[in-house]
Amino acid sequence: MGSVLDVAEIIKQINGNKELMAQIAKADPKQGVELLKKANIDVSEDDIKKVQAAVADGKLDLGDLKNLAGGLFKK
Repeated sequence: MGSVLDVAEIIKQINGNKELMAQIAKADPKQGVELLKKANIDVSEDDIKKVQAAVADGKLDLGDLKNLAGGLFKK
């Protein structure tokens, strides 16, 4: 269901909202799904877990995601 591209897209949509990013990083997957629903982003709990893993160390940013997605989906 989910993929790196989905996770990159989710993070891109919430990246500007530091408060939401912080809430998601601390939330359990069910809470994370609810938080993103409020932001009109429909995700699965698996996607939330991937987003949390991606933002957990605070080192992954949009540039990293583009590189990651670009490496996996070369045209």
